[in-house]
Amino acid sequence: MYITNLQKTKPAATPANLEADQIPVSVQWLLGEPEGAPNYELRYLSFPVGAYTVYHDHQWEHEVFVVKGTGKVKTEQGETAIKANDAVLLLPNEPHQIINTSLEETLDIICVVPKGTRTFSCQCG
Repeated sequence: MYITNLQKTKPAATPANLEADQIPVSVQWLLGEPEGAPNYELRYLSFPVGAYTVYHDHQWEHEVFVVKGTGKVKTEQGETAIKANDAVLLLPNEPHQIINTSLEETLDIICVVPKGTRTFSCQCG
């Protein structure tokens, strides 16, 4: 067994190559391969006001749980509003974008991805 705490987990380094108008998303890797997880990795993401991921896809599914705030998920089917306590399934190769639509608070999510996919290259634009 392994136990950690969000308050003790340092955010991953923000890429140095962000443009002046880009807003970095805070990513905290809570559980994963380094902690002994055999199959999945758990991360906590905080999107500041105005932040969003680029529209992207990847070969793996991921599950998202909205902890705090309001936003939307953009897919090929359009844009869908999300709020605290919503859960979202994004399928493999499904193009998607997560957007904080609030003018006042962060959009905080928990995201589960398969082991070996510990990347977050889609910083905010």
